[in-house]
Amino acid sequence: MTSWLQIEACMSGTRASFIRVALLPVLVMAMSGCDTKEPKSLSLTGIVYNYTDSAIAAVSVNGRNVSAVMDGVEPGGVTGGAGVCCAEIVDGAREAQVEVDLGDTKYTAKASVEKWWPDLAHYAVVHVLPGKKVVMQITPSFPAPRKDLLEAQQMALGQPVQVKFKVWSAGPIERIEGEAQAK
Repeated sequence: MTSWLQIEACMSGTRASFIRVALLPVLVMAMSGCDTKEPKSLSLTGIVYNYTDSAIAAVSVNGRNVSAVMDGVEPGGVTGGAGVCCAEIVDGAREAQVEVDLGDTKYTAKASVEKWWPDLAHYAVVHVLPGKKVVMQITPSFPAPRKDLLEAQQMALGQPVQVKFKVWSAGPIERIEGEAQAK
């Protein structure tokens, strides 16, 4: 294979300089595409928690169904938790498109994917909140409903703040100095 230096040594004069100047951008552009790769996409088990009083027929993340049918709850409550395979999410994504089907109507929300992406991501958790708001988190272990989201709902409704279930997640997880920490 002839190297660029060998080609350059063979060329001399104005014509060679013109060829080098004209061909260099083409060569650089051609080579820059060699190492491009599609972002790594992960298949994660979808888990949906419903914090609204509306029944949910289906929830899709980036076009893939991740939920079973679930009833609405009393204001200040939460339901859900069944796992459905699989949500396709780009590794490290900061948002996802979530469609919530209420049976008679549908709405789409851009859900922010909370900051921490675990090394062993297994679950894409969708928290459907009142006001067509959706929060997502990625976790390595089976998640529970979020205490912080439930308490925020209760406070917004003027209800006493209380956790109405035994197993719960305190809130989003962040990576701090290489360790996973709950906020």
